[in-house]
Amino acid sequence: MAGKNRISSIDGLAGEVLVHAGQASRKRLPAFATAREEITRLEHREYGRSLRDCFARAEVREIVREARAKAWPHLNRDAVRLGSMREFADRAYSLGADFQVAKMSWPSGLALFGFYLKLGPGSQKRPIICVNAAHHRAVVGTAFAHEVGHHVTASLFGMRAQSPLPSLYTGYESHLDDPLELAADIAVSLGMYPRKTALKLFPESENETVETNGQPTKSSTPAAALEYVRREYGLDLASLPTQKRIQYRAALTHFTKLREALLHEYDF
Repeated sequence: MAGKNRISSIDGLAGEVLVHAGQASRKRLPAFATAREEITRLEHREYGRSLRDCFARAEVREIVREARAKAWPHLNRDAVRLGSMREFADRAYSLGADFQVAKMSWPSGLALFGFYLKLGPGSQKRPIICVNAAHHRAVVGTAFAHEVGHHVTASLFGMRAQSPLPSLYTGYESHLDDPLELAADIAVSLGMYPRKTALKLFPESENETVETNGQPTKSSTPAAALEYVRREYGLDLASLPTQKRIQYRAALTHFTKLREALLHEYDF
């Protein structure tokens, strides 16, 4: 019974985070339609300019240095591997945070990938990293890495203790204007596509193009990148139900374009 109460309280906290983010409606809305719209906007977003608007090269270097010192010593050298929930819990504990698992598989619950809370509720004093286990394990791993990114870069931004930082299936466009979110995304992108991989996937002279509304646009997810993610992390978009496929495509579009911008703008 205690275990069930524990799970219920975690899901309840995750639900509160969704409410806080304005994403808590439990009606069976076509959430993937919103994600489709965001993919289109992300396709047209100039990531290099957005990256420069948020961070100078020296500031990106500081983010990477902080992430390497506290969490990923080989960040941008080796791909960050996926782990089990037990490994995530051990990792979070070693970083001074508690790890929690929610399982929110209903349509609006799937909007949440995870969240970071610098100060837990009630008497809880340690930060909380929570992931939604209803997602593909590669997406859970990405959510975990994003929340760890918040945890290890918090000191660079003086984060407010009471503000939950949710990772949602939409909202990546707003990350490009939010240094707090973009710093965590930088860690994810460099972990997903280490430098040697990025150099192969994103050669500046060989960018693929796609037609969007009749206009040529640089592809945000080249076929080689999709194949790399399938091979390295077991995430095959074509095999997934429509809602998750579109949700994950939004995330992949964002992290891929950000990684390409980090390479071409700042040579990371």
